[in-house]
Amino acid sequence: MFKNKVTDVFFDLDHTLWDFDKNSAHTFQKIFIDQKINVELNDFLKVYVPANLKFWKLYREEKITKKELRYQRLKSVFDEMKYPATDDIIHVLSEEYINHLSSFNSLFPNTIEVLNYLRPNYKLHIITNGFQEVQEKKLRNSGIHGFLIKS
Repeated sequence: MFKNKVTDVFFDLDHTLWDFDKNSAHTFQKIFIDQKINVELNDFLKVYVPANLKFWKLYREEKITKKELRYQRLKSVFDEMKYPATDDIIHVLSEEYINHLSSFNSLFPNTIEVLNYLRPNYKLHIITNGFQEVQEKKLRNSGIHGFLIKS
């Protein structure tokens, strides 16, 4: 009788190994302070999280571009919050968010232990829909790039 043997394990990076929500919140906290944006972070995140998901869905469906995603997810939130953010500041925040997101590197609890446990017996892969330039930095800066084969 033939037995199927598992040889590979696939992970999504965000929300599985890398704590996207926590790192994103830290990033917004930093860039809001740097840019003197006076909004309550938790209030912002309550509106931003669903808006971000909505715009990522449109991007995956090829209904908007990467540039539109990065702009509209912020523009829509500031509009809904009635915060007077100019196009210039939205563009700055969009760029700063991408520039700083990978500098925060919280992993989910026991991520390294799980990867260390699996690595001797399995090929470990990352599959992600995130932008490559950002995901590469997340892997490197969080110290998990050496565990995984990008797929």
